[in-house]
Amino acid sequence: MLRQSKLLVWYKVASQKVVLGETVSSGEQDVVSMWHQVPFDSNTTGFNGYRLSLFDDDGREIADKPISVLTADEFLQG
Repeated sequence: MLRQSKLLVWYKVASQKVVLGETVSSGEQDVVSMWHQVPFDSNTTGFNGYRLSLFDDDGREIADKPISVLTADEFLQG
């Protein structure tokens, strides 16, 4: 079975999403595991509009969480 789950790093500007990058599940990486490893930024002062969304195999967004700019940068570089 081909898995097509993905993680999407995005930035919220007003009511719009600006997509910064994405990662798709493959044989080498499992995005659900990556989702669990990325820390939830519960510090509202550190939340500058950066978010991480998890999508299922059908392309539906099933979860998202705020992340810090440092976490977004690390995720996008990896």
